[in-house]
Amino acid sequence: MRTKNNIAYLIIFILFLMLNACAPQQVTIESEDPLSPLFQNDSVTILVTDSGLGGLSVAANIANRMESLGVFSHVEVIFFNAQPSKEQGYNSMKSTEQKVAVFNNALEAMAENFNPDVLLIACNTLSVLYDYTEFSKHSQVPVVGVVEAGIDLMEQGSKINESASILLFATETTVQQNTHKEGLVQRGLKADRIITQACPHLAGAIERGTNSVETDSLVEQYTQAALANLPKGEQDVIVSLNCTHYPYIRDKFRDKIEAQGTSVATVLDPNPYMADGLFPSKCLHRFPETDVSVYVLSQPVLDDTRIQSIAPLIREVSGITADALENWDFDPQFFEWEAIVHAK
Repeated sequence: MRTKNNIAYLIIFILFLMLNACAPQQVTIESEDPLSPLFQNDSVTILVTDSGLGGLSVAANIANRMESLGVFSHVEVIFFNAQPSKEQGYNSMKSTEQKVAVFNNALEAMAENFNPDVLLIACNTLSVLYDYTEFSKHSQVPVVGVVEAGIDLMEQGSKINESASILLFATETTVQQNTHKEGLVQRGLKADRIITQACPHLAGAIERGTNSVETDSLVEQYTQAALANLPKGEQDVIVSLNCTHYPYIRDKFRDKIEAQGTSVATVLDPNPYMADGLFPSKCLHRFPETDVSVYVLSQPVLDDTRIQSIAPLIREVSGITADALENWDFDPQFFEWEAIVHAK
């Protein structure tokens, strides 16, 4: 009888060990990290937003990594295109106040409808506007912007290539707000090493066709303009792509610059870097597998040309994200913008 009892106890002990081995690890993340509450959950909703489809590359990167790294048991990735309408973008609005008010409405609607555990603003234009919104003052949702990721990457790149100037390509709003350059100067970089170049209409051209004549012409125009501001005798540059659309054509930027006789030391893409905080080493492989779903919603209608231009690039990173784009949903009344933009 004692032998049978010993065997029974041994079986119970082995089962106990197996259950504990399979249980999700309890992790401790530094309390000052705003993302720390996420890692106490088994399932999360991750919301990624952009004004256009550039930020889909961030959503695809997150979906791809979540499938294999076991941080959560279930992850819902939602991508929301916060462009107000097909004809109206943020960069064409009359004032910063209008941009902030419209984006604030979008943020409030996203929080109410999606109830996200974390929000990634995968858009430099919207990231530089975020701190001015009323939403930023009261929301409890942790927010990650792409601007800080871009500043970090440029700082790192400048340390590796100490003599190279930085060519910073971005939208008009991003350049006007000057957040990147000011941040780099605060970290000790010399202002004359940082050349900012606004690229009007390039994001839209990329969505219409990454290899189109329009896109090619605009990249050539803006790279020429940036290179014209280089100090005489400068031979090497760091290229920083500070619009989430631009990395779709990173090779085109490099080729155009090098064709004009300047060597590109590196091309910086903040898009994947901004999501790194979702994958702390302490939390990897907490679960043996992760169920990942992706949903794409847009306020304006997405025409087939844009989908056909972007979907193949996204599919190289995440098939389920490309599928979600091809099966996108839209809600033209998701948030109010017309009363703000058309106010007298």
